Amino acid sequence: MAELGSYTRAAEVIDVAQPVLSRQIRQLEIELRQNLLIRHGRGVVLTDAGRTLLQHVNVIMDQIDQAYEDLSLSDGKLSGHITIGLPPTVAKLIAIDLVRLFKQRLPLASLTIEEGLTVHIEENLGLGRMDIGLLNNPTFSPHIDTRLIVEEELYLIAQKGAFPQEQEVIDLKDLANISLIMPTLPNPFRVLVQAQLAEIGLKPKIDWEINSVGTIVKLVNEGVGCAVLSKYCLALVKNGDDMMAVRIQNPSLVNRLYVGYSAKRSTTRLQKETLKILEEICQKYF
Repeated sequence: MAELGSYTRAAEVIDVAQPVLSRQIRQLEIELRQNLLIRHGRGVVLTDAGRTLLQHVNVIMDQIDQAYEDLSLSDGKLSGHITIGLPPTVAKLIAIDLVRLFKQRLPLASLTIEEGLTVHIEENLGLGRMDIGLLNNPTFSPHIDTRLIVEEELYLIAQKGAFPQEQEVIDLKDLANISLIMPTLPNPFRVLVQAQLAEIGLKPKIDWEINSVGTIVKLVNEGVGCAVLSKYCLALVKNGDDMMAVRIQNPSLVNRLYVGYSAKRSTTRLQKETLKILEEICQKYF
């Protein structure tokens, strides 16, 4: 509720009926003899008392997590559960190795991997529904701590023969004249392309909007258009050899991959070990 600012969205997240949630919040306010939320036409905001209670709740949740972890260490091995959010392309690239290495190093712990766009992973991290997430060019959030782990150039992905003499590089300004297939906003690659072209007074020519990397690559292979993606996506499709990755220069398009986790709760030892595994695998692939 505090993060979402809405009874409706909070009820959806915790899977209860909105009237039930409203009654529970009101009962808590009566017991504490404090108004915790200010209701208005667009939702709710925390009162001073609500912010104070939220700080205590975060501390209590940290202590509960720590208690579970301390108890799990009685036999010298970490246990518990971790949920990781991965962008689709990254998930296809590293998920198998991530599961394999996690099982090897943390045999008593369990892992959930969820694919999603950066904006959705950010929201879930802020709500505590994910423990760790990989984020492409994330926006600043007071609810999430981030650390840069990888920088990679994005390439123009095209069908072989789409450019004369198997062209290996293209200037950014020339990208504005190429028919592109791209995800819808706020996809971070789309935002990056539009922002970089806007700096030189140009706009991308986006003829198709598709929110699936797999489908985009297939359409590129059919000659429908080109895409701006990581060059590693070619290794993920059967017909990758039928396409080419053209380097973009003057300037290049640099995607920054960050690891993110909650800024409101302390990082457990299980999360720290998982972060080490995740960063090790990312360094291997990128």
